[in-house]
Amino acid sequence: MLRISLFGSMALATGPESAPEVAVAGRSASLLAYLALGHGRSFSRSELLASLWPDPGASATAGSFNTALWRLRRLLEAPPLAQPGLITTDRRGGIALCPQADVWLDVAEFDDLVEPRLARPVERLTDEDVDALERGVRLYKADLLIELSDDWALRARERYRRNFLNALYRLMQIATIRRQYLDGIGHAQRILDHDPLREDVHRDLMQLFVASGQRALALRQFEHCRELLRRELAIQPMRETQALYRRIADSAVGLHAGGDAPASGERRRATDIALPPMTKPFAIDPTSRDAGMEPLDLLHGARAHLAAADAQLQLSLRLLN
Repeated sequence: MLRISLFGSMALATGPESAPEVAVAGRSASLLAYLALGHGRSFSRSELLASLWPDPGASATAGSFNTALWRLRRLLEAPPLAQPGLITTDRRGGIALCPQADVWLDVAEFDDLVEPRLARPVERLTDEDVDALERGVRLYKADLLIELSDDWALRARERYRRNFLNALYRLMQIATIRRQYLDGIGHAQRILDHDPLREDVHRDLMQLFVASGQRALALRQFEHCRELLRRELAIQPMRETQALYRRIADSAVGLHAGGDAPASGERRRATDIALPPMTKPFAIDPTSRDAGMEPLDLLHGARAHLAAADAQLQLSLRLLN
């Protein structure tokens, strides 16, 4: 069996996953990737030329195409791949990957695992669906065809990236519904690893921290989000994000609003805080938890965070004026 991997740098291998990979480069790699993404569809030479050699002024376009096709066939037919007949030409001159060939394609398996689960409501997803989503996101080792910059490759890359992030979001939703908060935080981390400016995900992560009893990390997450937005976009967090932050900080201050610290067993639960519904999830050290923190520590930390936020807000207003 021939294994074709398109996530990350394109590579080919035969046999088990541990088999050595064969790298493919240049126009031959572009041609094979384009055919592979067609999932068995036959392409005319004019279609392939328009996509892979988009410059109509190139005088040697047809010759370049024939050379790339010849080199690709030669690579596939020679050891260690030994896949003669993988690329077929029909009576009309259409070119395709042989539908009957014994080929495993990482993006095809990703599609089979992820797309059906994204099409169904999250409430109807089963344990088998969760397993499929987890297997799908494991296949996504890097963005698609990272060394190609052609328009068709960029469009395909964005589509797979979007489905990957949506799959992680589904997993985060399911973990939240099942109150598996650390799992949800882990999925949220991966989302923000790929898209760190998703402010809605930062908000969801703050709520996940609170739900898992880690109020201090929720406050810290706001500071991290605010610094990212300031550094990358020169903006402040949305009012919704600031309101959530104040709600969490006020709940910590409320621990001592009545005076003395509550007795053991009377500490207010993090989940008693009135939070808005979660919409969508960033970073956690699972060994760091608020459970061991004294109420006074939470109180002082919350007051410090509020003071810093107020100072930054006042500075921004003065600059605007």
